Amino acid sequence: MSTDPQTADPSVTAPADGAERKTSGDGSYRYRFERLPGSLAKLDVEVDAARLRAAADRQFERHNRQANIPGFRPGKAPRPIYERHYGTQHLWNEGAEDVIDETYREILQSENVEPLDRPNVEMGTFEPDKDLTYSATVTVRPDVTLGDYASHGAKVEPTAPTDEDLERVIAGMREQHAELSPVERGADKDDVVTVDIDAKIKPLAADGPDAKPRELTLARNGHLELGREYAVPGLAEGLIGTKAGDERVLELTFPEDADEDLRGRSGTFTVRVSQVAEKVLPPLDESFARTVGVADLAALRKAVRDELAHGAFHEARDAAADKAVQHAVSTSQVEVPEILVQDEIEHLIADLRQQVEERGLTWERFLLQTKKTEAEIREQWRPAAERRARSLLVLDAIAKKESVTVSSTELAQEIALTPLAQQDPQALRSPQVLAAMARSMRDRKVVDKLIGLDTPDAERAILRELGADLDVHGAGERANADAEQALASAAPTPPAGPSGIVVPERSSATAEGREAIRELLKKQE
Repeated sequence: MSTDPQTADPSVTAPADGAERKTSGDGSYRYRFERLPGSLAKLDVEVDAARLRAAADRQFERHNRQANIPGFRPGKAPRPIYERHYGTQHLWNEGAEDVIDETYREILQSENVEPLDRPNVEMGTFEPDKDLTYSATVTVRPDVTLGDYASHGAKVEPTAPTDEDLERVIAGMREQHAELSPVERGADKDDVVTVDIDAKIKPLAADGPDAKPRELTLARNGHLELGREYAVPGLAEGLIGTKAGDERVLELTFPEDADEDLRGRSGTFTVRVSQVAEKVLPPLDESFARTVGVADLAALRKAVRDELAHGAFHEARDAAADKAVQHAVSTSQVEVPEILVQDEIEHLIADLRQQVEERGLTWERFLLQTKKTEAEIREQWRPAAERRARSLLVLDAIAKKESVTVSSTELAQEIALTPLAQQDPQALRSPQVLAAMARSMRDRKVVDKLIGLDTPDAERAILRELGADLDVHGAGERANADAEQALASAAPTPPAGPSGIVVPERSSATAEGREAIRELLKKQE
């Protein structure tokens, strides 16, 4: 049962405590509704005895249909007979539960508020055939006071890929398809050496006079490409000239951005080389093009240029989106409920657990290696979760103001494209999963509207200016995937400290969430 707020015409009085006392549309109960700090709402409700009695009568009818009373068919026993067999109080108790649930939902609907959690209900007076009173406190979605969110000035202005960009990516693709050929000579730059590495880390004065060196095993049969930079400066350079069977001792120092327990510490690194190999790149010919899934070199270059153009577009789109959402959040006022902050922390923890499992680690082992407790991780991520929750509330308010919605057809199309549809079709029948997917799609539409990409033609026009093929799912798909992987491997690690503003992206994780997860995962490598 629910009451249409349009039909409710409550009479309002002003009691001594200042809160308005309202009467329901059918006159069966009276209530006070009060907003409290922390996005809480409190309801004080008084229900007429007649409504409680009607609810208890319905419970009698329901139970009586299943009653097994000698001499009476189910549902035909008079109430006094039923009550002698089964008692009376349970009918009033269950009737009271129904009345509280019904009136609670009716009041929230009449007051146009959305609960974010289960209410905390306290019973007041409750006796058969008398008025029932109760109080309920619940966290509700807060009101958002929007600022001038449209005056952000952000534009999607991607930089077209150059011929140098194209050749760099193709070179990376050749690197990925290179073969290793063992050599007898000394290792040169760009060779790959197979090594065991043990380190003895020297104590610092701050560790105390009794501190002893720490011994670490850093690699067993590990591969080092001598032309690359590694976490410990000088490691790769120190192995140039080594041959299979050599052992080299290096004095090295961990950089200032290393893990806290190693930062700035020096140590003795003992490196044993078991193999030196040179990379043999495949020739850049038609055969290589077919290896990566396209017909010829011309098709390869076209596929790579398309990938670069699409990458430039999405990078520019994300930059403009970040600026637009950051402006919208900074110019809006909203009180973020703690329950939403905790919900965002749960999402970050779930993403982290998934990545840990993909690495073949247990959660307990991961925490041991990172030297953190789950409580410490949760507290570390609280500021990011607060910012994320705030931005989602603001996007939700803008969506309502701009009437941005997701149709069932759009949702069905998105479901068909998600990998989950092939992996676990049943999961997509969950109302929670569908609601989360629809909300994510809607938020993305909101941001695209803010930055002028609210129509497919707007995106196509920008891609066309970049020289991209608008159909990226054709024969060059494998080359595109290889190009994307080459770009990812060639790109530097993004710097820490992003804005923290949520921008709806193609993946489910936020940029800040991915960065936080990345930093934690690095600690156990």
